[in-house]
Amino acid sequence: MQLLKSTIRSIVKLQRDTAGLAISSELVLIATVAVVGLFVSSAALRDAVISELSDIGGAVQDLQGSYEINGLAGHSSRVAGMSHSDATDHCDSPDDQPGVADNCIVFDVPPSDESEEDSAPPLSTEEQVVKLNFDNGDASDSSPFGDDNSGVEIGDPSFADGALVLDGDDALFLDNSGDINLGIQTDRLITLTFNADDVTSTQILYEEGGVSRGLVIYIENGLLYIGGWNIPDAESGWDPVFISTPISAGVDNTVTLALNGDGTIQPGALSGFLNGSLFGSAAGSQLWSHGGGVGIGATNGRTILASGNSDESNFFTGTIDNVCIHNRALTTDETN
Repeated sequence: MQLLKSTIRSIVKLQRDTAGLAISSELVLIATVAVVGLFVSSAALRDAVISELSDIGGAVQDLQGSYEINGLAGHSSRVAGMSHSDATDHCDSPDDQPGVADNCIVFDVPPSDESEEDSAPPLSTEEQVVKLNFDNGDASDSSPFGDDNSGVEIGDPSFADGALVLDGDDALFLDNSGDINLGIQTDRLITLTFNADDVTSTQILYEEGGVSRGLVIYIENGLLYIGGWNIPDAESGWDPVFISTPISAGVDNTVTLALNGDGTIQPGALSGFLNGSLFGSAAGSQLWSHGGGVGIGATNGRTILASGNSDESNFFTGTIDNVCIHNRALTTDETN
């Protein structure tokens, strides 16, 4: 009986004991979130402390140390003057860009492994007349509003991992179409994703039209170019304009050419976006009917580059994916 009472007392004591910690999945999750939060907050605290210390160092640098003592001259003697000036210190600039602290300190965010976070959000399918995603291992058009603007293979292009692979002597051409170039187009969106093996040579990513009217996206000397023109004076008299931005080889990039024009030249009608960010704009107008077809990965006929007229093929080497053409302007949501 005594043993039974002792056992019962022990059980009751254990039930009432609140000391210790029971490990559970909920507690593990809470602890994990707390630790991750500490890492993030510690990095933020580090950046804040470094910025403030940089501000103090910059303030010391900015102290004006210049002084000047004039000399004195008499009939029989003179005293030389002296002067001192404090030149701008290294990396001390009032024009530092956002994310750059004083004294050459840059808070660099490492690239993400999540490719979807680094790419621009897709455009809506409104008025989409060309969509080549190459997912089926061909250049078929799956746009909801186009009249079968499938690509015609030039040379021997291949398809791998849902992308068009070009090795420097092949391309895709699109035939003349009322959806694209046979008619007046006031608004146009052209977007594609590319990964270039090399960015030093001249390589066409997309071009339509010829040397009188047209649009072009190409690579040359480490820069991505976007251009447009509608030269005849009887139309808009839009002379060729080009905007550009630096790019690197071996990197997935999404480029968008946006044209929002009318019958006359308007400022900012032509814009270029790289991975969703605007990199430049220029004056432009609408495009009148411009035969000559469309070239993807090479020139289909003739085009204009920043260096002048060109009838060279200028084949692209690398991969191209998700080629889309819309006959509309960018919406407010798509530019934010």
